[in-house]
Amino acid sequence: MIEIGDNVHITADCSILQHDYSWAVIQRLTGEVLGSCGTVHIGNNVFIGQKSLILKGAEIGDNTIVGAGSVVTGRLEGNAVYAGAPAKKISSLEEYIDKRRNLQLNEVVSLVREYERTYGKRPPKKLLREFFWLFEPRNTQLNETFQKVFRLDNNTERSWQAFAQSEPMFSGYEALLEYVESNS
Repeated sequence: MIEIGDNVHITADCSILQHDYSWAVIQRLTGEVLGSCGTVHIGNNVFIGQKSLILKGAEIGDNTIVGAGSVVTGRLEGNAVYAGAPAKKISSLEEYIDKRRNLQLNEVVSLVREYERTYGKRPPKKLLREFFWLFEPRNTQLNETFQKVFRLDNNTERSWQAFAQSEPMFSGYEALLEYVESNS
């Protein structure tokens, strides 16, 4: 009754329900047991954020992101981002990809600044494992921490190709740190 596709990430404390016990109230009033159940279908390449609730009858299309704490009822079209209770479409997947590309620089600057404020020193390079595309040269061997990111989801070859075809924003890690310092 629950169908889950390939490359689906269901994070901590999520619940997927294919039944409902609300009939207990009716049973108390009338003695009747009026069962309730339904299927749940989660497509391929889906991310479900922490503490989300997927209710009976829900269908989540392929290439979908469901924000943390969402309540999914009914059908969510694929290639989109949803959040809320009940979950509503907040953007197409293309719009979300553009947004993530545009926010990376601000977020890595905030991360570096907060680390320096908290620990009184520069962050280790490996801490920026989600941001290494911004500063790692394309013609050198990546350290093991960054290579592990490529291996996530068995997507190594495609990630390597995209990485090799892209250009870093900075000439290296030190250049990124200098940028952060000069823009404080």
